[in-house]
Amino acid sequence: TMWHQDIRFWSFERRELISVWVALGEENTDNGCLKVIPGTHRMTFEPHRLDERIFLRPDLPENQELIETSVSAELHPGDILLFHCRTFHAATRNFTDQAKFSVVFTFRPADNPPISGTRSASLPELVIHSNP
Repeated sequence: TMWHQDIRFWSFERRELISVWVALGEENTDNGCLKVIPGTHRMTFEPHRLDERIFLRPDLPENQELIETSVSAELHPGDILLFHCRTFHAATRNFTDQAKFSVVFTFRPADNPPISGTRSASLPELVIHSNP
């Protein structure tokens, strides 16, 4: 996938969501592991730095500088990667003949509801409670 933020898929009152990437098998640079650009969740991006589908434009020098700071998330089965919904990330190409499987969950605070009438509000929620 191209460089993107997961918030582009969600519609909540605040941009406070955490993505939890769970590796179901080995994930490495050969089979297309996830790459992340640290710190981008705290940055503001001018509209011209993104394309019409809200992907980071790699053709711009200022974006290329950021992309060069990306880190590969090499994971083993059962490993998880937590990242903010505004963290730019991308999956690289799988150069092997084996499929790579992972699953992603998104968590949000209970006081950050989905915006009514959006896709984010269209499905029932799983609520997790903790004991203080």
